[in-house]
Amino acid sequence: MSSLQRLITVLSLLVAAASLLAAVHVALKSAELVRELKELKEAALEVEKLRRELERKLKEIGNLTKIIEERGWQEAAEEVRAIVYILPSKASSPKWREMYGDRIYFYAYANLSEYAGYIDRDFGVISRVYNTVVIVIPGEDTSEFYGNLRVVDSLAAKRNLRVMWAIFPKWKYGAESDYLSPNTRMNAVVLNLMSFLSTLNSTWKIAVWYGWSDRCNPRDIYEFYESLPVDLKPLYAAWIDQPFVECTKGLSSRNPPFLVVTELYSEEAIRDFSNLYEHQMVITGYSGAGSPGEWLKGVSRKLSFVKGADRLLGFWIFYDINDGHGEQYAAFRPEWGAMPDPYRGTTVEP
Repeated sequence: MSSLQRLITVLSLLVAAASLLAAVHVALKSAELVRELKELKEAALEVEKLRRELERKLKEIGNLTKIIEERGWQEAAEEVRAIVYILPSKASSPKWREMYGDRIYFYAYANLSEYAGYIDRDFGVISRVYNTVVIVIPGEDTSEFYGNLRVVDSLAAKRNLRVMWAIFPKWKYGAESDYLSPNTRMNAVVLNLMSFLSTLNSTWKIAVWYGWSDRCNPRDIYEFYESLPVDLKPLYAAWIDQPFVECTKGLSSRNPPFLVVTELYSEEAIRDFSNLYEHQMVITGYSGAGSPGEWLKGVSRKLSFVKGADRLLGFWIFYDINDGHGEQYAAFRPEWGAMPDPYRGTTVEP
């Protein structure tokens, strides 16, 4: 082989090697490019996911703001004058407690159309002093129950009363505390009931009772609120029974955005716990009054221990004589002939 041929062969090999190196380089670059494109695609998907989540949150905030504005959730203390109501004063009977374990089952098993006249008369008396009636109801889901609640709603609207529904779940659908746990029947019953109540014209708040000796954790209450659908959050209120106000007071560190209703009957409890929350209602009362004056005097003393000028106030109870419970906290009796007004310290003619 001549020198020229050898030179040509070497050059050909060099060209082939260079081409091979170029091909390898291109392949490596292509693989790197594919990897980079894959990473960019994954990043784009993550950005899109975050964008959708942000859009959902903004929409939720918008809906919540709209609901709050429509419901007028920011209320001044003097605008809320509330009293608890269960049995009609002209039809109070131990029957409901004896048959079903609690008088509040009146709303589940009575035909309220038959009692509408009695309730209307009571609401007429109540409206002379109060603008809010607290209706205590069990956790139920029957069509008859919902029909009874519509009767109450229409009667309240007739008297220009708004309603705070107080759901005391009871035990028909499992342990009462199960309402706090998603995917339980009690939780579904309470959420469905809250959803129904939110559609009624007179609904102002929907409170749900809390208080068990074997379970008392403020986190329960806040997590239940967080689990609520956005349209129910502005309506929700936590109802805390007096024995459990102290062990749930840690809830105050979260500055809850919902109303906290605290049952406080002893002077000590009122002094210690009436100013725990920015949005708080104190439910109190006076037992065994024999006259409007005696009731006013007893209640006025208790109110003197309330801390916080902006506390919302509610009173237990319009009428509870011969109801099977025997508490006798009645704030009104037909034979008194006058309705005590705890906000003004006077009486009014019914």
